Amino acid sequence: DEDLPNYKDEEINSGIEYIPGQEDDDDFEKVILEKFDLALRKFITGVNEEEITDREPEVDTSKYGQIGEDGKEITSFTYNHTKDPVRVSQNDIVTYTIRVYNEGTQSGYAEEIKDDVPEGLIFLPENEINVEYRWKMYDEEGNETENAEEAAYIRSDYLSKANEEVEGENLLQGYNEETMEGPDYRDVKVAFKVGMPNTSDRIIINKAEISKDADEEGEEVTDIDSTPDEWNEGEDDQDIEKIYVKYFDLSLRKWVSEVIVIEDGVEKVKDTGHYAEQDPEPVVKVDLNQKRIDNTIIKFKYQIRITNEGEIAGYATEISDYIPEGLEFNQADNPLWKEVDGKIVTDQLKDTLLQPGESATVEVILTWINDEENMGVMINTAEISKDDNESDTPDIDSTPNNKEEGEDDIDDAPVALTMVTGSAPTYIALAAGTLAIIGGGVFLIKKYVI
Repeated sequence: DEDLPNYKDEEINSGIEYIPGQEDDDDFEKVILEKFDLALRKFITGVNEEEITDREPEVDTSKYGQIGEDGKEITSFTYNHTKDPVRVSQNDIVTYTIRVYNEGTQSGYAEEIKDDVPEGLIFLPENEINVEYRWKMYDEEGNETENAEEAAYIRSDYLSKANEEVEGENLLQGYNEETMEGPDYRDVKVAFKVGMPNTSDRIIINKAEISKDADEEGEEVTDIDSTPDEWNEGEDDQDIEKIYVKYFDLSLRKWVSEVIVIEDGVEKVKDTGHYAEQDPEPVVKVDLNQKRIDNTIIKFKYQIRITNEGEIAGYATEISDYIPEGLEFNQADNPLWKEVDGKIVTDQLKDTLLQPGESATVEVILTWINDEENMGVMINTAEISKDDNESDTPDIDSTPNNKEEGEDDIDDAPVALTMVTGSAPTYIALAAGTLAIIGGGVFLIKKYVI
């Protein structure tokens, strides 16, 4: 300052006031100025009814007051706490704690706290935590709103001087390293409901900052290293917290596992050797002897496997099978299935909780409708028609019961029947992904890959 004497080799540090009028370089007075400096940290303390206790900051004051590598006095503390995202599910209620510390020597108030409402988080104005901590909603233009869908951010005056019921209860005492083990602090909490993330990594970042502060008298004051209500990278009056939104994903695979041939009352079972991962699945071909057709029964046993490919445990509460023309459903062969609205359904997995990575399989047997004209390709399709999980999270890439090709909750399995002459017995063969059948026309079989 030009009004101060020129102290040739003396370093003028923050917090030191040199008194004008001193003429002797070795004889001057110094006064330690009070510093106003609030800091903020944000961390998750609850998901639904579960308390989260391992994210609270540990405060390190050991370097406070020392000279840093840049030659300046260190006026901030170090806060050690993880910032790894907390794994949550859609519709979970996440509780955040926003903690304001006083790193300065001057006492004061965090008059107002601001928290953003990012896409993927839903503010709950009627939630008891949000009511208790006096959160109000504001739209993009900064106007207060009562509509949660319009909320771009929220503000709380919970820690303000005006909100004190007892004088001084919200006052953050200045830090004294000689008498205090750590800085004084106060907490504010806020609760959000988890919605659908809009980022490819499924991480939602929530920001909080001090938007207004005041001195002990409630008057405006300047923070030495932060600007309230402005998000400036590196300032200590702001912090973020992250969540990762887990996804739900059930898939279905279907294949023919056995062909059952009954000729003249004699039953023969042919294991196809097919399995779920075949892509495309080979076609099962049955050659029927024309002379024996009246005394022949053909049945196909299908396996339907449900796999949890997601991160949330859940149920395939209903599976549907769409029977193609040429095949029929026999209740005696399928006691756990029933006919509903032109298809057959089963709920036999409704109580089977599939953890991520687990699978469960059901089977269904369909019978060929015995008729010389009933030949050719018959493609049977199965689909998850109802699913469920504890958080009501929708499947990430499929919609149950919509018969949409390309989704992974639906799959089909082809069979083909032909008529042959002569006296040979019924013949069962496995074909590749495409099969041509000559006689009465040409049929092409295509296995749709999901």
